[in-house]
Amino acid sequence: MSGRASCDVLVVGNYCHDVLPSGGGGAVHTLGGSAAYISSVFDAAGVDHAVVSVAGEDFAYADRVRYPPRIVPGTRTTRFLADFSQAERVLRVDARSASIPPEDIRFDARVALACGVMGEVPPETLLRMSQRAQHVLADAQGLLRSLDDQGRVWNQRLEDTPFAALLGHLHVLKASEDEARAMDVDAVRAQTCLVVTRGAKGCTVLTSRDTLQVPSWPVKEVDPTGAGDCFLAGFTLGLLRAWPLARCAELANWFGAQAVTQVGVPRLEVTRLPVEPR
Repeated sequence: MSGRASCDVLVVGNYCHDVLPSGGGGAVHTLGGSAAYISSVFDAAGVDHAVVSVAGEDFAYADRVRYPPRIVPGTRTTRFLADFSQAERVLRVDARSASIPPEDIRFDARVALACGVMGEVPPETLLRMSQRAQHVLADAQGLLRSLDDQGRVWNQRLEDTPFAALLGHLHVLKASEDEARAMDVDAVRAQTCLVVTRGAKGCTVLTSRDTLQVPSWPVKEVDPTGAGDCFLAGFTLGLLRAWPLARCAELANWFGAQAVTQVGVPRLEVTRLPVEPR
């Protein structure tokens, strides 16, 4: 990224190591993290973007990413272990990377995405992003996630985090239904656009004035990992095209649907990209 000063989209969040269940009862070890999934969308769509991330000395996927992370000596890469055997997905973390400091944000951008997987985008870095980008979109998982004593992921209440005071700096906040239950939805939508993803039911876009229900694209789900990340990238792509919110959400649903049909970071066929709303 040497010599660059700006890009259309700045992606801020760490890559990680995912351990996902395979169909035969084993496990698949693969590149993960929101930055990886989001980059797959932007690469497929030809979006000018850059990634700011850090990782540990054990990062094993430098040859699979266009923008390698900054390696922090003496640390490990965030590692998620996913369990889909129960009614709801259970995530555990057995290693956690360092945070991304504000001085790592050296780019101006039309849009910046705060897509942390485990709290690696602190409030001061989010503020720095808002100073360098026209719009900031954030994934609620990076604001809410915490760990219990067994390393299981759970969501804090948004009002109990320092990010509650920063909602005015966001253009869009994306949240899953579970994450939306950890916030005062009316208070959030009064300050920013809140987009709640609902899996096979599509998504809901909430602004201070309107509530929009946008249906999903029917597909056969194989692995839900990364669907929200691809959704956020698709929504960003719509914003870059200056589309209205409902159309951005429709495009976001399409990318999220493509993600669940594959295990790991998806290979996307943009020749099938919907150009016009249904």
